[in-house]
This record gives sequence, structure tokens and C-alpha cells, in this order.
Amino acid sequence: MRLSLSSSFSYSLVTLFAMCVSPLQASVAYIVNCCNNPSTVGVFSTASGRQKAQWTVGNGAADAVFSPNGSIAYISNSVSESVTVVKVSTGATLATIPIGYGISRMAITPDGGKLFAESYDYAYESHLVEIDTVTLAVTQEVGFAAFLGPMAISPDGKTLYVPSLFSAQPGLLVLDTAFLTVKTTVPITTAVSVAVTPDGKFAYVPNFGAGNPYNPNVAVVDTSSNAVVATITLNVDLNPELIQISPDGSMAWIGESALYNTVTSVITVIQTNTNQVVGSITLLAEASPGAVVFSPDGSRAYVAANGSTVDVVNVAKMEAVSAIQTLGSVAGLAVSPDGTTLLVPNSGSSHVQAIAQSSGRELASIPVGAMDSGNQLYLEYGGAAVSLDGTRAYVTNYSSSNVSVVDTASKRVVRSVPTGSSPVGVVVSPDGSKAYVANSFSNSVTAIETASFAAKQIPMPHSSYPSSIAISPDGTHVYVAGNNVPPDFGNAPCYIFVIDTSSNTAVNSIRVPYPMAVAVSPDGTKVYVVGGSAYLYTISTASNTITGSLLLEYNGANDPATSGIAVTPDGTRLFADDGGDNKIFEVDLTQNKVVLTITAGSVPGMLAVTPDGSELWAGDYQATWASVIDIASGTVTKKIPLGGQSYGIAFGPR
Repeated sequence: MRLSLSSSFSYSLVTLFAMCVSPLQASVAYIVNCCNNPSTVGVFSTASGRQKAQWTVGNGAADAVFSPNGSIAYISNSVSESVTVVKVSTGATLATIPIGYGISRMAITPDGGKLFAESYDYAYESHLVEIDTVTLAVTQEVGFAAFLGPMAISPDGKTLYVPSLFSAQPGLLVLDTAFLTVKTTVPITTAVSVAVTPDGKFAYVPNFGAGNPYNPNVAVVDTSSNAVVATITLNVDLNPELIQISPDGSMAWIGESALYNTVTSVITVIQTNTNQVVGSITLLAEASPGAVVFSPDGSRAYVAANGSTVDVVNVAKMEAVSAIQTLGSVAGLAVSPDGTTLLVPNSGSSHVQAIAQSSGRELASIPVGAMDSGNQLYLEYGGAAVSLDGTRAYVTNYSSSNVSVVDTASKRVVRSVPTGSSPVGVVVSPDGSKAYVANSFSNSVTAIETASFAAKQIPMPHSSYPSSIAISPDGTHVYVAGNNVPPDFGNAPCYIFVIDTSSNTAVNSIRVPYPMAVAVSPDGTKVYVVGGSAYLYTISTASNTITGSLLLEYNGANDPATSGIAVTPDGTRLFADDGGDNKIFEVDLTQNKVVLTITAGSVPGMLAVTPDGSELWAGDYQATWASVIDIASGTVTKKIPLGGQSYGIAFGPR
């Protein structure tokens, strides 16, 4: 009853998230998993914009702070609830300080003696924690029934300013750093961040304003009297967020995110001697600004922009001039006191495990961008693909909105390429010249030139959420599953989009009920789609019409949870999983019939057949291992420990 596999084929099998290689070569599985992995900090040269080192820290790296002399860096870890202390010259971890709260933001006193860390916990409970930088011990801790915003310390180190929201007394908290006691609260109802001028005379506090209509502004607080002495009106179409003041104190920069798609996010520039808005800065790609830090001489600023990018801004020209690509999910930023080094914590914790197929041994654990499981609309969390020559692996990072390019020889990320919003799947052309990425929340496919990493966005012709992607064996067409939310009891329009790779345009749209997983037959004549209530649809690539359907399992849902699909090299068998339980269905394609239901893992996800066609590997949305299934017997033969849920599998020769 079991299939026999052909030993030769001219093209690699392209599945949802896997490209196969010659069965004569030893193969390596690249499995994307999250979310319990250590985070990293990218260490970049400010002169070249290139990464010169990478530090491994705790989970959920969120912020970075240098000691005043620049010899030590402190990294907050929101998930592992700790601070990592790093010797900058060597990158060695000197200590890990347990905090006990999911801390994010930090601030250090000018003399470097005290480090303050801030958390936001459940039930609107926040904490301020004081750390002695000599003993590396927590020396004070204060709780607040409020949401605390980013902190600022006065130049003399005696006062800590903290915005407080959702509390009995909202406003700007003014605390004594000696005892962390609140000396006064400046009544600013919706304060979101704060920055203090270098002379310590004024604090600038962006806020949403009070009452109706919406009136966002910046309150200027005289620190000698703790009174608001000026109010600077901001654009009502933008939300004020983080603020930073230039080293010479002449400018305050406020990041403002767009409230509507008809306006653009900007950095608003205020001249502090007049308290007037004097200009605005639009980031590259019109990105929303995050954390802002200035170089010590004030000539440049570094701005976190849309997940994985840091924009470099020429301050004199008020213009973004270049971009630094990082692994992803940039939170806080820090520039060394001498201005030579930029620290970029990657708050994501996704890794790619390189696993030897024959032994199941881990060869490397490669940190990439963030997926942040649980936030996705469906179960299309991330994907992987390997070039046919096996030299590169490509991994999508849903929350970072980028693709990590891994050199398979060194097992290192060599490039992070920005994509559309929330990428979920990737395929590589047979000649390796292009990679195509499905972007679920921007209704597009990103086409990447793999030699130059130049990217072009290909819009889909109908509104949808691209959930998976596949490419024909000859590389002429890409097939995209355009899913949609089912708010209308099964009538939402959904499609398989066909992209002509010669023109990089969508040339056809095939109506398919709620398509979730897509694969192309090895001979290129058919496209297989799992959609509807777990139906397997067959599409002819010659006519772009549905020629057959098969009910895998009726689960009562319009939108299938299934997102894993794989075809054997000889094209006679197909495997699709059920994202609602632990079932994997084996379909005999010659009979269009389910011939076996395999129980594996907890909730199996992405699937890939090994290059020799002997095994099926299944990732898992809940279990912390991948299941290896012997195709001849249809049984699970081993479990590959990963330490986290897995979302993409691709095979390469090394």
C-alpha cells in the first residue's frame, strides 16, 4: 500500500515553506521556532552602519543603556525579567541581575552609580526598581497602580521624571532618586513620555491633551516650580509618542504616528528657545518613528523605524539619509559616549535551528527576527526556504516585517531585508536569483533580487490576507493564497493569485474558498490548495481553473486552521495537517483519496518532505519539538527538540 519513490527528478520540489535539494547530498533542516530563545543585541559601527558584533542576552531584550564612561552596557530583558550586564570591549556577560518583573525601559544616573528599571505588569501595576551598579544588586523597589511611561533623570541625578497614566492621579511624577518617593505630581492627564533639557531647567512632556476634541500637545514644565509654563500644539491627525532633546538643548524631537492612512508619521521638531514647531522629518519609507537617540556631537540621530530598521538622520538638514538593517523588533537604542557604537536590542526571540537530517543533531541555533506567536490572524506564523544550490536560507519574521538571509555555510544572518507588513511565507526561484515573500497584512508580495537585495512590492489585485506562497518548478509563476476573514458566513471573496515572474505582476485571480496552504506539483501542472472546511482543491496551471476537490475532514469552520502542506518528489502523495488537533492526512493523488491519518505532535503546522523522499518533518504550533515521520510506514520515528513552537521548515544540502 505504501508508495515507491522516484530517485531522480529535474527540479526541486517546492512546497509551502520548503525547497528540496538533490537526494544524493546530505541534507540539513532549517526549522524556525519561537519564542523561548535568548534575544540578541546588534552592535553597530556608527561610521559604517555595519554590524561589528552581536551579543546574546536574556529573553525579550527591550532597552540598552551605557555607563557614563562607555565601558559597560546594561540590557533589559522583558521576558526573562532581568538585566544583562555586558563588558563592551569584549561582549562578555559580566552578570545577569534578576528583577522579578517584566522590565523594559531603563535610565542611569549621570555618575553611573544607580540604574533605574521600569516594568508594566498586569492589572495596571508598574514597578520602579533601583540597581546599585557597583554591587549589581536591587536596592529599592516601588510599585505603582498606574501605567508608567519612559523615564528621564535630571542632570544632577537627584530627580527622576516619570509619566503616569491610568492612575488615581495621572500626570508627571517627580521622584527623589534617593528614596524613590514621589515629591509631587504635575497634573498632565495623558502624559506619554518625557525629556529633560541638558541644563535641567525644563521637562518636555508629550501628551494626548484633555477633553474633546482631540488636542495633542507638548507641555513644558519648569522644573524649579514643577508648573506647566507653555503648551505647544501638535497635529490632531497624529499621536505623540517618544521625545528626545538634542545634546545642545536647542531642539526637542517628538515621534508622531499617523492616526489615518491619509497622513504620514513624522518626527516633529520644536525649537526650545521659542517653543515653536520649526519643522518635521519624514523617515525613509514613511515609517513610524520609535526610539530616538542623538550622537554625542548632535550631528546625527538614530531612529527605530518599523520593526527591523534604524534610520540615520542628518540633524542639520533634518533629513533621513540612510537605513541600518537589523534582525528585527527594535525597541530601545543606545549610542556610546564616544559616539562610535550603536546598540540595537532585538526584542524578538525567534531562532532557526539547523538540524542534520540523518542524525537529528543540532548544528547551529541562529537568531533571527521576531514572530511573537499568538498575534497572527490565522496560523501562518512564519516560513523558510532554501535556495536550490543550498547556499542561503530565507526566513520570514512576522513581527519584524523582514526576511533574514542566512549563509548556510557559516550559519549566520548576512542580511535582513524589509518586506511588507507581517510576512508569513517565502519561496526562492529555481535559479536562486529571486525570493518572493507573502505579506499577510499589506496584501502584497515582496520580490527580492537576491544578488543586490533590492525589493519591489507586488500588490494583489483584490483585498486579501496572503497566507502562503508557492512557486512553479520552472520559476515562471508564483501562486499566493489570498485568505480573508469570514465575517459573512462563508461568502468572503478569497483567491489564489497568479504572479508572472517575468513582469512581477499578478496576472490571474482564481476564486477558492478560504485558501490557507498551497503547493505546486513537481511537474508544474497542478496547484494544490487546502481551503474551505479543510478541502483539498486541485487547480490546473494550464487553465487556472479548479479541476478537483477532496474533503480531508469536516471541522465545522469556514476558515481552515490547516497551514501545512507537502508533496512527495514523485508527485503521487500529498500531506496536509489539521491545525486544530494532532492529525496529518496522507492523500494518494493518483486516486484523489485520503489513505492514512497520522497522529503526530500536539498541533502540527508546517510540513516538509526530505530531499530523498523518505521522511515527512512536521513543525508544531504547541509542542516544543518537530515530529519526523517515516513515509513508508506512516509512523513517527523521532522527535527533534527545539525548545519552542516551530513555524517553518526547509531543507538544504548543508
